[in-house]
Amino acid sequence: MPSSMLPPRPPSQISSDLGALSLEETLRALGLDHAADLLGPTSQKVIARSEPPTTLLDHLMREELRVQVELRARTALKRSGIFPLTTLDAYDFKYPKQIDRDVVMRAASLDFVRERTNCVFVGPSGVGKTHLANAIGQLACLRGYRVRFVLAADLVNDLVARQARNTLHRRLLAWTSPDLLLIDELGYLSFDARGADLLYQVFNRRYQRGSTIVTTNLPFKDWGKLFHNSAAAVAIADRLVHKSLLVRITGKSKRSDQDTE
Repeated sequence: MPSSMLPPRPPSQISSDLGALSLEETLRALGLDHAADLLGPTSQKVIARSEPPTTLLDHLMREELRVQVELRARTALKRSGIFPLTTLDAYDFKYPKQIDRDVVMRAASLDFVRERTNCVFVGPSGVGKTHLANAIGQLACLRGYRVRFVLAADLVNDLVARQARNTLHRRLLAWTSPDLLLIDELGYLSFDARGADLLYQVFNRRYQRGSTIVTTNLPFKDWGKLFHNSAAAVAIADRLVHKSLLVRITGKSKRSDQDTE
């Protein structure tokens, strides 16, 4: 008789089967493999120190939680597409001619993500805008937020392609869903009217629903050149900067200095 046609086992039989499991087998059945691996050596230490059984439980559950949190963080970081991976500790705040470190630290607290507002890094090429944005994005991944990284030009090209395939609505939902969206290098390439409209749709859908980090080399007054449409530029900037953190960085490119060494 196929297993699908076998009569269900009575609850008493199920209880009996479960009762026959060892503690290690029970932990593994619950998906707590790391705790199961630690059970033997940790039990020996607890017994040797005459510690209460709750000490064993506390240690096993904390270690299992640590491993699962780290796994989720690594998975979130991989899915985010953040490149390159950077940290705030690796950023030289003494190099730029001007940067408000306090605002950067406020961004690193991720309060703006919880409040569903934005953060904008404005400055010339080579002063570390992407470094700081990616470092904050990495922190967000470690805190359990859903994060995505994309170059501005790639984002627009993706939306244009999806529009041509009549799958734009689904793709807009995908770009709207992350808790934090990092849009890098906005301003290095200009967009036609269609590209500007599609980018506006992303910002409009994310407005007060999710947080966005943008790095740009253009001051807001020059965004009309970027979009070839002053109305689109004003609309995008308005939604982006409302209640946002603004980090202005001035100075010369560190990359050009390294090239001359």
